Order: sequence, then C-alpha cells, then structure tokens
Amino acid sequence: MDLSTQISTDAVSLNALTHSSLKPLLPGTLSIALDEPTKDWREFDPSAYLHEYYSDLGEENLAILRFYTDVFHAMAPTGTMLDFGSGPTIYSLIAAVTKVKEIQIVEYLEANRLELRKWLMRDNTAFNWLPFIKKTIELEQKGWCSAFDLARREALIRNHVTSIGRCDVRQTPPFVGGWQTYDIVASNFCAESITDSRSEWRFFLENISSLVKVGGTLIMTTLKQATSYSVGSHRFPAVCIDEADLASALLAAGFSSASIEIRSVPADRPSRHYQGLMLATAVKYNRKPTRGR
Repeated sequence: MDLSTQISTDAVSLNALTHSSLKPLLPGTLSIALDEPTKDWREFDPSAYLHEYYSDLGEENLAILRFYTDVFHAMAPTGTMLDFGSGPTIYSLIAAVTKVKEIQIVEYLEANRLELRKWLMRDNTAFNWLPFIKKTIELEQKGWCSAFDLARREALIRNHVTSIGRCDVRQTPPFVGGWQTYDIVASNFCAESITDSRSEWRFFLENISSLVKVGGTLIMTTLKQATSYSVGSHRFPAVCIDEADLASALLAAGFSSASIEIRSVPADRPSRHYQGLMLATAVKYNRKPTRGR
C-alpha cells in the first residue's frame, strides 16, 4: 500500500535502442530499464519503496490516514482483521487496533515480510513509522498526541498482530487456510498494482473479497488511472481503473451497492504515473464464490 514518486520518461526511439550499446549514456540519460514495467518481483526493494512513498506525510499519505481514522471511528468493535498484501507497511493497522481484537497479515514477498518483522521486533534498522502513528492519534484526538499515547499505540499494534504469513492472490484460495473469512479485510495497493490486465485485476479483487465474511467490511486503497509506479530504478505494472470500474468490480464481488463508498484523492506530485488514489469501503452481503480464470 497496507500505498509513489514516479519518474517520467520519454519514449526511446528504435534508433536510440539500436545504437545504445555503441554509445555511452550521456549524463542525465535515463536507463532503458525504466522504459517498460517489470513483473520480476525479485527486483522489488522494500527500503526503496518505503523511502519513495512514505518518507513524508504528503497529501496522499495524509488522506490515507484520515480515511483509516474515519473508517475505524465509525466502526463498532469487532473481531479479526486481515491485512492482505500488506507490502512492508503498517499504516493500515494504526487506527484498526482501536476497534479490532486481532490482526493477521499476509504478504507475497519474503523481503516485505522481513521488513514487517523488523518493525514488530523493534529492530533499530526498521522503518520509522512514528510520524504516521503520531498523525493518526492527532486525527483521532483533534490535534493532541502525548509521548504516552505514542508509546501505547506502538505497543497496541505489536500486541494485536498475531501472525505474518505468505499469500499469492493469483491462487485460489490465496493463502494456506484461505477459506477462513474475516470481519475486516484491508488491502492496500495490491490487486491493481501487480498487473496491467483488467481481467486479472477483477479476478484478484474477487479473490481478496472471498475472504470477507458476509456482513464484514472490505477496506481498499488503490491507484487511480495508473500506467505503472516506480520503486527505485524499476517500474512495476498497474492497471488503469477509475471509480466506476472499482464500484462495478465490488458489486460483482458480492458487496452491497448501498454500502460502497469511494473517496478520490489527486496525486500529490506531478511526476506520478497515476492520476490519484481511490479509498474504498464496502460491506459483503452475498456469499459469492471466486471465479476461475
């Protein structure tokens, strides 16, 4: 996500590609590796991702924190939450621990799972989430966050996380024991951020949605009208969707039309390869099985 400074590039001409091996790159010339998104997820660097997306509380990140704060403020206390495809992030958990009893995390990449474990184990090389935790508490408490509040929330997050496991949204079920369903499933920048295929994206969204209990809530943040997103020197694929696409896919996955709420946020940097973010919630009303492809 639990969620990107993009490097704009001009198209490389066939002639330039033909002669690139004969001429050294001029200063400031962009590597050809950035021209096409890669689907080699071994190239995904969690540290570069965290630095690129979460090194500051820009407008996108503030909107995400406000969204999660509002969602959990309005929610009655509940049981178990699943964070599906969390990446190396914990921001979706900060407000959640005020309302849920238990949080389970599943993530595809081992490098991301290691990054999560580092933070949970208080490793001094782990990413610093304190600004995000502090801002969330300030949003909850109308501008006030004491050192005690901050320390208590950190401890709550660590105490609420009971497991970190592997998932693969391309498989059905998407993880071992994956037919278990949850009161809340959160998924941030997952289904739309691993493919450029609309049919695959809909399959992934339905697969994630199959984990939500009837009467349970899906919380989802997605890229809007994206072509890709960058992580360090690599670009990764994203599917181009908008609010109508997302609402339609949620309906098809068994969510109540009256419950679907989508907020839109513009990209906060002109170099993004997407127009903005969509922040959505929906309540499951129909036990719809996941389709095969």
